[in-house]
Amino acid sequence: MDRRRFITVTGGGAAGLALGGSLRAGPAFAAQGTTLEFWDTLNAETRLQVIEQLATSFGEQAGVTVQHRGWTLDELSSTLPRSVDSNQAPDIAQVNNGEALAGPMIRAGRLVSLAPYASQYGWDQQLPPALQARNMFNEDGTVFGEGQLWGVSIEAEIVGFYRNKSRFEENGVEVPTTFAELETAMQTLLDGGVTPLVFGNSDGWTAIHLFGNILGTMVSREYLDGLVYRSGDMSFEDDAMVNAATKFREWVDRGFLQEGFSGITSDDAAALFQAGEGAMLMQGSWQLPAVLEGLGESAGFFLTPPAEGGGTATPAATPSGAATPVAAATASVLHVGGVGIPYSIITGAQDPDVAAEFINSLISDEAVNTLLDAGVLAAAEVPADKIQAATVTGELYSAWNEALAGDAIGHYLDWASPTMYDTITAELQRLLAGETDPQAFAATLQQDYAQSFTA
Repeated sequence: MDRRRFITVTGGGAAGLALGGSLRAGPAFAAQGTTLEFWDTLNAETRLQVIEQLATSFGEQAGVTVQHRGWTLDELSSTLPRSVDSNQAPDIAQVNNGEALAGPMIRAGRLVSLAPYASQYGWDQQLPPALQARNMFNEDGTVFGEGQLWGVSIEAEIVGFYRNKSRFEENGVEVPTTFAELETAMQTLLDGGVTPLVFGNSDGWTAIHLFGNILGTMVSREYLDGLVYRSGDMSFEDDAMVNAATKFREWVDRGFLQEGFSGITSDDAAALFQAGEGAMLMQGSWQLPAVLEGLGESAGFFLTPPAEGGGTATPAATPSGAATPVAAATASVLHVGGVGIPYSIITGAQDPDVAAEFINSLISDEAVNTLLDAGVLAAAEVPADKIQAATVTGELYSAWNEALAGDAIGHYLDWASPTMYDTITAELQRLLAGETDPQAFAATLQQDYAQSFTA
């Protein structure tokens, strides 16, 4: 896969995807000869094809030249701020949520507030408030999760377990309904000579998701929101954080994870699973098209099950100020996920109105249908007519709708501070290698978190 491509789209679209409807004419179309450049992380074949088609359709109807450049997330996050400072930035870019990148860029004056466009296009009604908050900061970028909109997401994301139905059936394993059943299933698969969980972590980021979903069985909404939105005096040195780290390390000791995972990339692990290796792969909804292509009817999907059966989808709140707000496991799960990396307008954009019109086209009904038909989870509730039972696509779309309705969508922990991504990936690698213990792991994360408040 070529993960760094430059595409100019002004004419014919990508084959195989249909996009209907028309764009609403407006002031944005008055500037003839406008060139619109946007950067994002849509590099995988299906998602790249979708964004090319959407960009082509907009360019033809708006009479503008649209240029697209795809990056890896790490490349984009490191390159984008420097490009603004050197006057070489695009008009639009995906800007990672929270303190990962959005907060620092807002405070540095590198992003355009979308508040006027949100009112004009109704973007402030696009998502439920709990999800909309993930693209919001106050006016000066000092408070995450409230205030005004700074980005618009075209995709939603949820992380769960893809499964190989054949491996499950061969070993008499059912889809687990509790966390204990999940561990029993992994032990049964291991005893049967099957790798329970295909996993690669040489690049670090997949461990955040796996750890985050273990943690999600142990935490309340109040705690996780408070941690990521940096409110409520929450700490990474919480019993639940230590317990989740202990459990993650236990999975290594029990042999549940792919042998040699520390030397395997996340992409290589996904390719192994899609070729039939192992029984499960924990990955995000963005992996759906590739899993479907690789395993076909043998592919399935389920979310991390709760610690106990019979719980509701909404985690119980914990009284504010509790010393250990999440030490006890609940019967619910906050699943890693949320909205995809949002598109923001960059300071110095050639024509911000055209940029806003383009972003609006990416969340139109036609765009949503195009995304869903391609197996890409759009930032919206999935209509019933798009859900086909007993398919991996249908199972994932149903899981998303259930989590959305139950306010059971958690966060990416690396949003918590500007440097948390580097810290948590490194510390998870050390934890899994036995080079640090759960208490020291949590303490190091808290040190990063605390320092970010005074930076």
